[in-house]
Amino acid sequence: MTAHGQTPEAERDMVVVTLPGPAESAAIPDKQPTWQPALDSRNGLMWKASSTHSTVYLLGSIHLGSREMYPLPEHIEEAFRQSSLLIVEVDLNKLNPATFQSLLAANGLYPRQDSLWNHVSRSTRQLVVDFCGKHGLDAEVFARMKPWLAALATMLPSTPGQQDVVPGIDKYLLDEAGNGMRVEPLESVEYQWHLMASMPEVQQERNLRSAVQNAGQGAEDFGKLQSYWLEGDAEKLNAYLTSSMREDPEYQKRVFSDRNPRMAARAEQCLKNNERCFVVVGAGHMVGKDGVVRLLRDRGYKVEQVFAQP
Repeated sequence: MTAHGQTPEAERDMVVVTLPGPAESAAIPDKQPTWQPALDSRNGLMWKASSTHSTVYLLGSIHLGSREMYPLPEHIEEAFRQSSLLIVEVDLNKLNPATFQSLLAANGLYPRQDSLWNHVSRSTRQLVVDFCGKHGLDAEVFARMKPWLAALATMLPSTPGQQDVVPGIDKYLLDEAGNGMRVEPLESVEYQWHLMASMPEVQQERNLRSAVQNAGQGAEDFGKLQSYWLEGDAEKLNAYLTSSMREDPEYQKRVFSDRNPRMAARAEQCLKNNERCFVVVGAGHMVGKDGVVRLLRDRGYKVEQVFAQP
């Protein structure tokens, strides 16, 4: 997509990036899926962590959603209203476009004299070319991208029905916070870019192949994630994520396990300091044996999932 006033050449450097799972796809169904639970049975994935000093709410986010998800279930909205500090992975409302583009060029794109084709196997190149042909995309635009970014780009082909897809829960709550609530990011954009760009090339290529080969499952993946979130089914969501990363434990460690202790430590600080904190991070960081919920329980805090009132 071209920003106002850009030349077609500059357009080739414009890419929208989010931090992904290794083989998820964001191909979107053409209509509201039939798998969505009834709106009056929505739970969401929220936990309440308690100490003698304070209560902290922990909300697992999904980074894409449908308009029907908002407003969030009332027990989540009420917990948010009671909080004075919103803690997020990255403050998406503070992203500077110029900084973003600079980071993109430095971490996600090859210099003009280089190409993705010089860094992946012939079979991977053919997979990418075939994918682009199927979706009407320019393979040479993909060739400008490093493998980790090309993997992301395979998740965003233009498909009908994307008008039904809206930014995820973290962005919704950032907008809701407005000027009346403090916002604190856990990480910088620079950190997240480096996290992805510093992966070994062999791992980046593996993720790219997986993303291309699983691109056709996008609507199903989108549906499962939203359905598990709406149902409040942490076990199913964890099983789904664990299965999707079974063949790439290093990716799981880098993107989830290595970052979770910092998130848990900040929630613990809130519990110790009597801060009314509302912590929102990707749902994958909350669940599982290395998740924030488990880490806080192991440190002696009471952490219980909060469901909608019957």
